[in-house]
Amino acid sequence: MATHLLARLDIPGEPVAAFALLSNPAYVEEVARATGGHDIEVSVTPDDQGGTTIVSIRSLPADLPSYAKALVGESVRLTETRVFGAAAEDGSRDGTLTVGFGTAPVAISGTLRFATDDTAAALGAGGAAGASSAVAIEMSIKASVPFVGGKIERFCGDQIARALAKEEHVAAQHTT
Repeated sequence: MATHLLARLDIPGEPVAAFALLSNPAYVEEVARATGGHDIEVSVTPDDQGGTTIVSIRSLPADLPSYAKALVGESVRLTETRVFGAAAEDGSRDGTLTVGFGTAPVAISGTLRFATDDTAAALGAGGAAGASSAVAIEMSIKASVPFVGGKIERFCGDQIARALAKEEHVAAQHTT
């Protein structure tokens, strides 16, 4: 069984400017560093239909509970891929999210909805007042580990919430 999570990432600016920030390689690297990453690799690849694939690969210290640390070791190599489709007339975009953790038996996948703040709020992801764009995220966290899989999934959910809060802090420093 997997753990499901709804989350929201507020980004300053109207959709065109906010998406330009989200897909800026320097911003993606800054977020990776802010979340504790090192040995960072970033690629941002536009496609012919107006979509964009954003890949961030980074090493993170394995600050894990003892029940999970034995599975991972001292660090984990994380690969996060955000794929956004072409922008609609209002600047909104739909997409997908996948996160892999090297050899660790955990996988995250989900959907993304980038839109104005009002549209993202209507998707049920909550959010802070005053932001003009947001990414609503619906994801599934699956840990294929007998007995402690649920604990690992909940731990990952907590870490995701912390990482999104750090990304919001980085984004807020880039007012448009």
